[in-house]
Amino acid sequence: MSDSTSTSSATPDWNQIAQLWLDQPVTATDDPQAIRTRVREQGRRMSLALVGEYAVGLLFVCIAAWKLATDKGPDTFVWGFAVLWFTAMALQFTSENRRGLWVPSAESTRDYVMLALARLDRRERALRFTWILYGLQCVFLLAWLPATWFLWPEQAWALIERLPLMIGLLALITTGLVAWTISARTAIRNERAEYHRLRDELAASA
Repeated sequence: MSDSTSTSSATPDWNQIAQLWLDQPVTATDDPQAIRTRVREQGRRMSLALVGEYAVGLLFVCIAAWKLATDKGPDTFVWGFAVLWFTAMALQFTSENRRGLWVPSAESTRDYVMLALARLDRRERALRFTWILYGLQCVFLLAWLPATWFLWPEQAWALIERLPLMIGLLALITTGLVAWTISARTAIRNERAEYHRLRDELAASA
């Protein structure tokens, strides 16, 4: 009995050790270089995203220009310029929304954290703009349907035949946007909480 007791007392309490390890505060000052590296990596991903967005925009512009050059129909004219207009809106926003987000104002760790928080604010702004742009496109589509029936009645039947496909496509896009928005907002909220913690730790250690 005594041997069992001595063995038990000599055995470390792994649950207690694990809890002590989890309770240890993780301070931002432990590795400021890791924070800077992480924010710089975000900047590289932001650059790649900007290049990708401009590449997609250029593709839309080329398709619209080709359709306008090869098809002289009035509906193609309206759709072509609508695509150009929406694309220009998107590219203008994506450029302005990243203004001032490329490098921190100084080389301190706190400035890198503040830059990361500013980028999160702009990501939320981009989410709102995405829904505004999508809403404008839906309004254009809803206005286009009755206009086609009245202005080009010969195309009305073909449009009616495509209507279920258009509704299904809009439902699919809307569902995807909702899922993407929820996921993005969750990620933004978690990252913001982490960077707020880092900012407070840096302020406390100053």
